[in-house]
Amino acid sequence: MNLLVSCISTKHSTLKKHWADTGQQLTCPLTVRGSLQKPNEDLGGLLCLVVDGSIERTLPLSMAAGMVPSDEGILVTTATSIHEVDPQLRELRRDVISLPLFNALHSISRSARGYLLASTGLDLVVEVSRRGEVLWQWWATDHGFTHTPTGILRQLDKTRDHRQEKYGTLSQTTHVNAVAEHPTGAVLASLFHQGMVIAIDRQSGEWQPVLEGLDHPHSVRILDDEHFTVADTVGGRALLARLTHPGGRATIESVVEAGTDWLQDCSYEPRSQTWVLVDGKTSRVVLRAGSSGTAELTTIQFDPEWRLYEALILQEVAHESQPSLTGIRTQS
Repeated sequence: MNLLVSCISTKHSTLKKHWADTGQQLTCPLTVRGSLQKPNEDLGGLLCLVVDGSIERTLPLSMAAGMVPSDEGILVTTATSIHEVDPQLRELRRDVISLPLFNALHSISRSARGYLLASTGLDLVVEVSRRGEVLWQWWATDHGFTHTPTGILRQLDKTRDHRQEKYGTLSQTTHVNAVAEHPTGAVLASLFHQGMVIAIDRQSGEWQPVLEGLDHPHSVRILDDEHFTVADTVGGRALLARLTHPGGRATIESVVEAGTDWLQDCSYEPRSQTWVLVDGKTSRVVLRAGSSGTAELTTIQFDPEWRLYEALILQEVAHESQPSLTGIRTQS
């Protein structure tokens, strides 16, 4: 299995020192994590090509985070731009999309019309076309998420260029970090501060919780018409959930213990029946077999200074469609 791994920083020790110096523990339903200010230092970042469990090539890219296959390669988010690379990391096309609404970009995923992005610094979900047109947007501050974890009312100027601003995690009301389009058209989003996955109605902007009680979740990914995965980050669990309708509640069908207290990313590949678990704490990627993830296949260890963010399974790029999870299970 070949992977493209993004590292949001290649100075993990600098990040750890910043969190230790500025982190706050507050009284709230879930332990609040983060800081009011972003580090001023250059944090580095890169993309890493992994072939058959070994690092084959790296490409420097500051604050590389979310990745998604495109028609011309792979789109990669950074703090304020979307770049494009070829799967072999031999070519980098910078700033293929960069908009004033981009701030601390995290996940990117395909939608029926374009691409959905978590503009995390602004508590914003935004959909854009390949040409950079804004197709749809959802501001958390307009839909009930008005105050930061420290109790401060957040007011944002939607007309300004936010690309040069640095908004700390505790200056955000949700720290929305992953978004994906459900087959019905609703948008699933993971809210870091609230510890839940919500479903957003595109027309009204109204939202419903579909999965709650998570500990700072990341990485919502749609598998098929009824299933999605999400990382219960601090809980160190990869969850496979079933959601029959975005207006209802999801049920957890499988829990994979990742052996970490910071599961940055997780995904399940139905064709090979493999979990890919990204341990952001110890800079490793673990592959586990089967939907239950009970058997470990391999562990790929990276430089401890690399703050891993996401892993993309490269053979999925060539697939025109995914088999349903139910279909895969009937063969096991």
